[in-house]
Amino acid sequence: MAMPKKTKNTKKTSPALQERSSRKTIIDVAKCAGVHWSTVSRGLNPEKRHLISPEMIERVEACAKKLGYRANAMASALRTQRSRTVGVIVSNLGDPVHPPIVRAIEDSFAEIGYVTIVGNTDNHPLRQAALIERFIQQGVEGLIVATFERNDPGIAACVEANIPVVAVFRDPESEFIPSVRVDDAKAMELAVHHLAECGHRQIAHVGGPQNVSTGYHRYRGFRRACKALAQDGVAPTAVFGEAFTVEEGEFACERLLTENPNITAIVAGNDMLAVGCLRHLRNKGISCPGNISLVGMNDMLFMDAIAPALTTISTPTAELGTQASHILIAMIKGTPVQNDRIVLKPVLLARDSVAAIKLPTRTRSSDFSDAAKREVRIRHRQS
Repeated sequence: MAMPKKTKNTKKTSPALQERSSRKTIIDVAKCAGVHWSTVSRGLNPEKRHLISPEMIERVEACAKKLGYRANAMASALRTQRSRTVGVIVSNLGDPVHPPIVRAIEDSFAEIGYVTIVGNTDNHPLRQAALIERFIQQGVEGLIVATFERNDPGIAACVEANIPVVAVFRDPESEFIPSVRVDDAKAMELAVHHLAECGHRQIAHVGGPQNVSTGYHRYRGFRRACKALAQDGVAPTAVFGEAFTVEEGEFACERLLTENPNITAIVAGNDMLAVGCLRHLRNKGISCPGNISLVGMNDMLFMDAIAPALTTISTPTAELGTQASHILIAMIKGTPVQNDRIVLKPVLLARDSVAAIKLPTRTRSSDFSDAAKREVRIRHRQS
């Protein structure tokens, strides 16, 4: 009986492995361009391309494109001990204040050939700690963090890892961490003075959490402005939300008006809180600005398109990201940082959510009620 012929057992190579084995190298690009491989390296490196002519850069790029060359980032990182990546940590990319900051950071680092990796904490300290640890393990060359609390314990991990870190938007108030933020206290002062100029005297603050610099300094700016206007009759009050969210703004506004029904104006700690206040006012049939005027903070997207268009304080979000990037790039390169405490100026944007009210005429002594006159006489006899 004829035995079946043995067939050779040949291993099939997957398309991915075939592609990897035939991947073009920097040597192939150099041969195509007729130059040394080091010239190709310079031409494809944004930090070093200034060392060769524009014509040579164009030639190298054309050959790299023709051959389908892609730089091996992992091999480069092992060789140079540089990953050419940075990490960015924000509380929530769904919050309209964060995307412009992240976009500016990405743009700044893309110019020098770096990739930006973004992580969300959802305002959970443990998640922030996990992200910091993960980014460090991934070998990022630096971090920009927008979620630090005041005196944040996460700073110790960054210092111990000896990784360059810059705080943006929120300031951890640490001597070890450079920061870029807006003048939050000044922003609230602008809001209070604007309302006072429009005749408001019963002014309230719906603030955010006090364990972060934004909530802390905004409340103190509000309080300082009211104190400066006390002689004009400004009487302040404040309530606080547990987070800078629409829902917290709604709850806080309800508490505020239950306890202080004579309020004529509200300065919210940010636009999200302001929108929450506006939602509560509408649900209760309270006109804004007819009965209560409202001011927000940050000038987030579409705040000029809601009804009424929100008077708010503009935060230069893109500039925050750009300035933070410049500091981190300098730290990564080991060059001196001229200013590691950058505070940007806020700008008031007056819109439709604030209305002027008529101030009552000053009470003269001849207009006192009989009861008030009797009280004055009694005090005079007792003195």
